[in-house]
Amino acid sequence: MDKIETMKRFIAVANTGSFTRAAEQMNVPKSAISSSISRLEEHLHTRLLYRSTRQVSLTESGERYLIQSQRLLDELEGLEDQFQSESFTLSGTIRVDMPSRFFSTLIAPNLPDWFARYPNTHIEILGADYRIDPIKERVDCVIRGGKLQDSNLVARALGKMEMINCISPTYAQQFGVPRTLDDLASHYVVDYAADSYQQPNGFEYYAHQESHYVDVPSLISVRTTDAYLAACLNGLGIIQLPKCGVEQQLRNGDLIEVLPEYRCESMSMSVLYESRHQQPRRLSEFIDWLTQVFKAVND
Repeated sequence: MDKIETMKRFIAVANTGSFTRAAEQMNVPKSAISSSISRLEEHLHTRLLYRSTRQVSLTESGERYLIQSQRLLDELEGLEDQFQSESFTLSGTIRVDMPSRFFSTLIAPNLPDWFARYPNTHIEILGADYRIDPIKERVDCVIRGGKLQDSNLVARALGKMEMINCISPTYAQQFGVPRTLDDLASHYVVDYAADSYQQPNGFEYYAHQESHYVDVPSLISVRTTDAYLAACLNGLGIIQLPKCGVEQQLRNGDLIEVLPEYRCESMSMSVLYESRHQQPRRLSEFIDWLTQVFKAVND
C-alpha cells in the first residue's frame, strides 16, 4: 500500500464528502478510491468513514486521522520545497479564514495580482466572523483584528487599520448628528459581537493612551461584519470600523463620519498559522503577499 497516495485519497474523500468527487478530483477510478480507503481502515483496524447512499462523513477516528495526515503531508511538501529550484511554480490549495468585509474590501481586489504570479494555486476563503479552531477547520491561516487570545498559533503582525465612526444620511435625518460625547445619550449604536459571550459594545474612543467607553443604547445586535455595515446603511445606529473598508461609501455619501476627534484605537491586524517544522512554500509566499498588500494600503 502506497501510504502517501492513500492519505491523499482519504483527504480528498474527507474534503469532498464523496467517493465520486474525490475520484474526479484525483483523476482515478472511483473503485480505486474506495479500495484504498478500505485497505487503510483494515490496516489501521478502525473505521474512518461513515458511508451512506447520500454522503460520506468522518468518524471520530477519521477526524483525528485527517488532522494528522494533513499535517504530515504538509510537512513532507515543506521538506520537498527546500530542495526545489527557485523557479518552481507554486501549486496547491491555500485555505484561509478572515472577516468577510476584510476579504471583500481589501483582499479580493488584490487577488488578481496573486493569481498573475501563481496561477496554479487555488484559494478557499471561509469568511467566518467568529473565532474558529484553525486545526479543526483545517485552514492554513487566519486573519484576525484586535487583541489576540492566547493560543498555540504563530502570529505575524500585518499592521494597523485606522478606525472611523459612521452614520447614514437616513439616521442623521431621524436622530440628528452627534457633535459631542454628551450627545450620545440620545443616539444608538449598532452592537457587534462575533461571539455570543461578548458584551454589548457601547461607544468606544481612545484618549490619553487608553480606551474609554460610553454606554449607548442599541436597536440591533449583529454577529457579522456585513450585517454590521448593512445596519448602519439602513439607519439603525452608529458604527465604528476600519476606514479603508468604507471609503467608497464615504465618497458616495452613503455614510457620514461623525465625532472624528473620538475615534477608537487603530485596529491591529495579524495573520495566525500553525507552527510547523516544514511550512509549505505556497503558505509562506501567501503570508508574505498579505503583508505586502497590507503595507500598500497603509502607505
